[in-house]
Amino acid sequence: MNLIGSRKLTWGICAVSILLAVISVFFLPQMIPVHFANGTANDFGTKFSILLFPFLSLVITLLTGIEGVKYTLTHSKLFLNDIQYNLMIDGVLALVLAVEVYIVYASFH
Repeated sequence: MNLIGSRKLTWGICAVSILLAVISVFFLPQMIPVHFANGTANDFGTKFSILLFPFLSLVITLLTGIEGVKYTLTHSKLFLNDIQYNLMIDGVLALVLAVEVYIVYASFH
C-alpha cells in the first residue's frame, strides 16, 4: 500500500506537529504572536498557546479515522475514494502545520 492510500502520512504530519510544538516550547519567548492582520501580529498569547496546534491535529487525525465520520465525509456530495479522502485530510493537517511553523518563525522575528 502506498503512503497516500494509507493513514501513515496523516499520522506523520500529526507527529511532526506534536514534535515541533514540544521542542519549540523550550525555546519560544514567553509571549508569541497568535493572530495576524495584514501580515502584522496584532494579538499575543503565552508560549504554551503553540500546544493548541498539535492538539487540533491530533483531534482531526483521530476523528477522521472513525469509520462513521469517514463514511459521512466520503458519501456526502463528493463521493470521495480513500486516496482522495486521505489527501483532503492531509491537506487540512498540512495547513495547520504550516500555520504552526509560521507562528514559531514569527516568534523570533
